Amino acid sequence: MKKEHKNQLFIGWGLTILFCAGGLALIIWGFSKYVDSRDFASGAQSARGKVVGFETYDAPGSDLRDDIHYAMIRYETADGQDVLFRGPSRDGLIRLNQGDEVSVLYYPDAPENARIDSFMGLWFAATILWVVGGGAIVIPLLTMWQAWKWVKQQE
Repeated sequence: MKKEHKNQLFIGWGLTILFCAGGLALIIWGFSKYVDSRDFASGAQSARGKVVGFETYDAPGSDLRDDIHYAMIRYETADGQDVLFRGPSRDGLIRLNQGDEVSVLYYPDAPENARIDSFMGLWFAATILWVVGGGAIVIPLLTMWQAWKWVKQQE
């Protein structure tokens, strides 16, 4: 094998290892997100909630378009307690409008820490971390395999 090819493969393998380490970190992070959502959903009670308005936070900068608008969701617990909690950002992945009805998951001992019961609210973060992490592992490995095959053909 030519020295030039050996150097290129060495650099390629170094980058591949770096990408694989990053991909593994994303997969582990995704797994922790999955476990958190699974544990929350398995012990939570369900209720119907309604978006009653939006709470606005000033984002750094002076542009009003940079403000963050969080959905304020009201629901009633099984024991009749009226709860208002801050849901996802209006600009996020879950698009909510005032008056929308949503399914809410909550713990009776901490009803203000509720979450919206939806794929996007519970499982999307873990899923996207797994997909990106897997891609960060598979794509560099396939690329290096192809490079290795090409170098072998050149010899």
